[in-house]
Amino acid sequence: MELPCLAFHQCDRSTPLFSASEQKRIVAAGDMDEILKDKVVCPTAQGHLLVRDPATSETFLCNPRNGDKITHLPPLRGIEDSVLMDSHCLLSGEPTAPGCVVLLVEPGDTSIWYVHPGDDDDQWVKHDYDIGTVVLDHDEGIYDKDVICPIAACRGKFYFNSLSTELGVLEFCPGPVFSSIEIDDTVAFDGSYGYEDANKQGDVHLVESDGELYMVTLLCTNTRRDGIYGASVHVMDFAERRWGKVNHLGGRVFLLSLFYFGASCSGGGDRGLQKDCVYMVYPGKKALLVFDVKEGTIEMQNLGDEVPASDKAFWVLPTNP
Repeated sequence: MELPCLAFHQCDRSTPLFSASEQKRIVAAGDMDEILKDKVVCPTAQGHLLVRDPATSETFLCNPRNGDKITHLPPLRGIEDSVLMDSHCLLSGEPTAPGCVVLLVEPGDTSIWYVHPGDDDDQWVKHDYDIGTVVLDHDEGIYDKDVICPIAACRGKFYFNSLSTELGVLEFCPGPVFSSIEIDDTVAFDGSYGYEDANKQGDVHLVESDGELYMVTLLCTNTRRDGIYGASVHVMDFAERRWGKVNHLGGRVFLLSLFYFGASCSGGGDRGLQKDCVYMVYPGKKALLVFDVKEGTIEMQNLGDEVPASDKAFWVLPTNP
């Protein structure tokens, strides 16, 4: 099966796969059709899929290329299917490696779930966190608890919520420990965060690629986050503690989807993805945004009539991209 490809969640819990390059439905290999049928699926940036059977709560990580169950996890209970579908699953490393953490982040709530695969008492632990508040409306005095989205795994830690002067850090010792690192205010007011116009906003994704942490910002003109008028990519210099703008991705591609998913894989070849480009899927519009980092151009591509109606789409990647 050609990977990466797109997957579209549907109300009946079917998850058809779609080739972005050939704009057609593809047939899953091995046991993948059975794996995806009537299941709730969350992708990870490493390519592994977190799968839960709603009927039995059986939970596991699988290889999307052949459907092999590579890691059995404890049953994940206590989180609704609709919430799980929109949550962000991250791995601190290879799932079979000692000390690996499987982390599940609820995007609209201050709750995370985590498990250490292979531990004697392995079980999913729910942790409610408090990292402060965010202002929703200054004039009305409306505030809400801040959440750790966007978030990415890099070098064994989880980094989240890049603000103008700090970057959040989550690590497990073995329980969750929240902290932050101060960073230089190098990009906050140059337009890459969308502060030039109060009616415009930035849709920010964090992406790990080759051991480096990147920040992709798509500048939006609407609350649906699909009216894009600008984009930028920065890489974190941990020694200098500052974001630096980049004009290429080293021949790789970044794959984004709503609910803050971001991943990286090699570009070119038979993958049908152009090197040094950022791809963002908008299932409601049945469209794919392509941001050429080298050229600085943005194009919106129609995915075609074969794409199913869906409000959630995600990328399925090879486990060794």
